[in-house]
Formats: sequence, structure tokens, C-alpha cells
Amino acid sequence: MVRTANAFQAKRVHIVGPHKWNRKGALMTELYQHVENHPSITELVECWKLRIAGEIAAAQSQASAIALHVHENAENGHGAGMNDAVSLNEGRVTECAPSGMSMDVPAASGAENGNKLAYMTELAAIDQRIAELKAARVIALDIIPGAVPMETYCFPKRCLMLFGAEGPGLSEKALELADDVVYISQFGSVRSINAGAAAAVSMHAWIAQHAAPQS
Repeated sequence: MVRTANAFQAKRVHIVGPHKWNRKGALMTELYQHVENHPSITELVECWKLRIAGEIAAAQSQASAIALHVHENAENGHGAGMNDAVSLNEGRVTECAPSGMSMDVPAASGAENGNKLAYMTELAAIDQRIAELKAARVIALDIIPGAVPMETYCFPKRCLMLFGAEGPGLSEKALELADDVVYISQFGSVRSINAGAAAAVSMHAWIAQHAAPQS
């Protein structure tokens, strides 16, 4: 799993339970991959959700700072009009970087127009990031009643994938904490693959939906 996470550039690998694990199969990739240990599945999920919430707050603060900068420029007679700047700033603070913001800019000099467009482009990128973070989900990978096939599942841009240990699989608590349960379709007499193989298939499914192919 650690080696696969490194191959597909997963942000982190989380290990629930004892800190010791067999590193032989990782082929030293644990030296380059963020690996975190957690005493329980509950602590892991809470920690991950807090991290997502922190990233959302940071993005919202960044958007507010940009809006404040536009407001200050307007007060100094640069860029957009005073009313436009105040409206932009208030929208950022109260609406938390709303999507679909107008890209229209008033007539101005080339430099002022370019600065306004740059700010709007940056704010649009922050909008998208916040939307992706708010759509983040905890995904359990297990073949159980009610699970959806991976082949039709739309992975969110940010997600935490949960894989069970060899044999017992995911705990009831892990399934309870998951937002979605997804299974890998299998058709043979044996309807299970080891955790490392399941992780590789799942990570590649995410790659197929979100990563641009390298030339």
C-alpha cells in the first residue's frame, strides 16, 4: 500500500493500530511517503476531517485577504470602483468565496484591468478549491450489501480511502464512519483480493478520473 501510494502520489498513508509493520514490500518508499499512525479509526477520521476544515478556513481567509486588497486599492483610486470593491469584500466574508462570480470589469487602463482580472482569476481558483474540499468524503472499500460498484462511482477530488486488514476486513466502526462504501467488481469463484491489490485498483480508479495523463 505504501509503495502504491507513492506511485500514485497519495498525500498520506494512515496506519490504524500498532506502529510496527512489515516494510519489506514498501521498497524504501516509506522514506518519501508521508506515513501517519493512529490509535483508532475514530481518531483517524476525526483528524482527517479537522484537516479538511482547516484547509477550508485557510482558503476562505486567503479569499478575504485578496478581497481586502482590492478594497484598499479602490480606496487609493486604483482598479475597480469603491462600491465594487466593498461589494466584493462583503461577498467574500459572508458567502465564503461564492462560486459563479462575475468576471465583468469596468473600463480602466490596461494595467488596472489586468490586475483586476488576475485577482478574479485567483479568487475563482480559490472557489474551486473550497468546493472540492467541501465535497471531500470518507470512502470504505468493502464488498457488503448496499455498497456501490467502483466502476460507476465518481470519486471526489479529496477523499480518505479505508482498507481493512487481511482476513477480517474493515471493522463495523470503520463502515459506520464512512460516507460511502464502494466495492471492486469481481467475477471469479473467489470474490476477494488482498488489501494491497485493492488499494492499487482503487487509487488508479481515482487517477483515471482526476489526474491528467503525462505525455
